[in-house]
Amino acid sequence: MNDEIKKLKSSYKVAVLMIIIFIIMATGVTYAWFNFSALTSTNVTPTGGTISVGESIILISNSRQGPFEKTCKLVLEGNPERIRPVTTEKLEHFFEATAQNTEGVSLLYKNVDGDVNKDMIHGTVYLQCLNAPCDVYFEKDNLKLGSDNTALASMRLGLKITSGRGEESYIFKLDDLGNTAGVSGKATIPVSGDKVVSDISDDGRPQFVDDPALNIGEYMATKTDRRNEFNPGKSKLMSLVPDEVATVEYWMYLEGCDEQCINAAQGRDAQISLAFAGVDTSDRQKEDVR
Repeated sequence: MNDEIKKLKSSYKVAVLMIIIFIIMATGVTYAWFNFSALTSTNVTPTGGTISVGESIILISNSRQGPFEKTCKLVLEGNPERIRPVTTEKLEHFFEATAQNTEGVSLLYKNVDGDVNKDMIHGTVYLQCLNAPCDVYFEKDNLKLGSDNTALASMRLGLKITSGRGEESYIFKLDDLGNTAGVSGKATIPVSGDKVVSDISDDGRPQFVDDPALNIGEYMATKTDRRNEFNPGKSKLMSLVPDEVATVEYWMYLEGCDEQCINAAQGRDAQISLAFAGVDTSDRQKEDVR
């Protein structure tokens, strides 16, 4: 009889322990798991900038068939009301935390490729460079991706650009758009360093790789003293031949593995505006021929 009571007590302890573990795993997803309000309709406008030298001009459209103009309205896929944290290495697969410990460190993830449009700003625009070849950069004055420093520190802008030269993907940190040096942070993953999730096992355990995000400031053109003319940035987004149309798919999301992806950034509004500038490369190509 005593043995049976001991077994029952032991089973009860195990059951209680399992219940406690389940509650922690099921309700522990609180830290780094928040809503980020984003104004995604009338305040979302990308801008095409005039090319610096020569007769050419860069134009933008939300349709590959045009019309191509100086500006167009973004047409978002899913039209999300908020942004929630996801993590990705190559803009191919996106993962969302499903379980955290009591310290707010994410332990398990799930693939959310099919629902990604509910958690981030995602869409496509098309750029055309008329009359002459050009290199394309971001145009800083009209590039608006939010103003809250904690949010900027944890946000990412992803671009997948398809042109005659093939396909190339970029992920950008947005720190250069604000003053993020002093913002607070906290570990959100169980490994040190700047990491993101590249894949998960069948039971949701993550594989981490180095964060591939680039500094967005290096890809910005700078204005000259002349109106609507730009100097090239340190690095270009793409090169276009005359009249070529490039497809630019974009993602704006919270990187869930970022140390600044914490509750301090929640509830922020953002007016989103993408802006591009082009630098005419006609003279440069003539010099190359010589």
